[in-house]
Amino acid sequence: MGTEGPGGKARKVSRWHRPIWWLNGLAVLSLLVAYLSTRVDPSTWWPLALVGMAYPYLLLANLLCIAWWLLFRRKRMLPSLVAILLGWGHLGNYVQFSGTHEPPGPVRTPFTLMSWNVRLFDLYNWTHNQQTRDEIMELIRVEDPDILCMQEFLNVEPGNPLMVKDTLLSDYRFTHCADAYTVRSRGGHYIGIAIFSTWPILARGSIQFPDELNNLCLWADIAVGQDTIRVYTAHLASLRFGDVDYAFMRDLGPGKGDSSFSAAGGRILGRLKDAFIRRSAEVDKMVAHMRKSPWPVVYCGDLNDTPMSFSYHELRRAGLSDAFVEGGKGLGRTYIGDVPSFRIDHILHGPQFRSWGFRTLPDELGDHRAIISSMGLAGE
Repeated sequence: MGTEGPGGKARKVSRWHRPIWWLNGLAVLSLLVAYLSTRVDPSTWWPLALVGMAYPYLLLANLLCIAWWLLFRRKRMLPSLVAILLGWGHLGNYVQFSGTHEPPGPVRTPFTLMSWNVRLFDLYNWTHNQQTRDEIMELIRVEDPDILCMQEFLNVEPGNPLMVKDTLLSDYRFTHCADAYTVRSRGGHYIGIAIFSTWPILARGSIQFPDELNNLCLWADIAVGQDTIRVYTAHLASLRFGDVDYAFMRDLGPGKGDSSFSAAGGRILGRLKDAFIRRSAEVDKMVAHMRKSPWPVVYCGDLNDTPMSFSYHELRRAGLSDAFVEGGKGLGRTYIGDVPSFRIDHILHGPQFRSWGFRTLPDELGDHRAIISSMGLAGE
């Protein structure tokens, strides 16, 4: 049956409308399921987390459906429009249109905090690691943060040209360092995480993750002016994709044998499942520790999860605000590789803080971009 057009003549319904309508329904359902991924622990049902990772693409699919129906059947825009509005609050976690450059109110002793997964300063790129190390150090010098948190941090024996820790403490404004290491190699390489501060570090400690030997959380109590704050930095469970996995995803398409597709696809899904579940348990341990903190809390680091994830929202439900949402601009994409895309490095803070001027630095000196934010405790 057609619709009536100008002059009373019936207008034939396009043969494209029916399949697009069904695809529209699938896009709407998938978007609603993505919202659930922030509420359901991956250890309960991990496939929801996989749908949550696809949120930006599902949002785009619904926007394209709205554009299509706007041209042909305006009433059919309603399902996608309602689905987007139901999750409107999530959109701001992915994109901000106007960052704030001034404190949103009076603050005490403002400071800048920088967080960066430095990928061991490109240690295993034997021809360029010295150049990468020097460029990273120069960027830190230019930004000159008051507190610097680094994940996949590399410390080396004295005399090694890749030395970073001693250089930061002797040639920069930093006067204190808290660090912890998960790997100590025979070559004198120590791999872990570190917090450097221009303010005194009064206490420090680490949160161990029993099922993950290569990741941990480090905390430090820092005397900022007349106040004390607790800074957490962590590197949570990664997907552990290898070159073969990335090559498989890049080359997906016709021509792949059924057996190789099944084997590679199963391996990738297994690693996704494992990472989702491990990160959930790691965040649970961090949140439990944060709840006992006697001081206002700041968290920063490589969460390895996007804002549409259970882990990210567990931190938000613990009362932490996102510095990107408070004062960022643009997409804030921090991961330079293919998967997981978008923003997986975060700076979050307790309600006692105000934050502004969040930036994702454009420099590509590894597989993560550095992030930096100004903040301070609210008050005169």
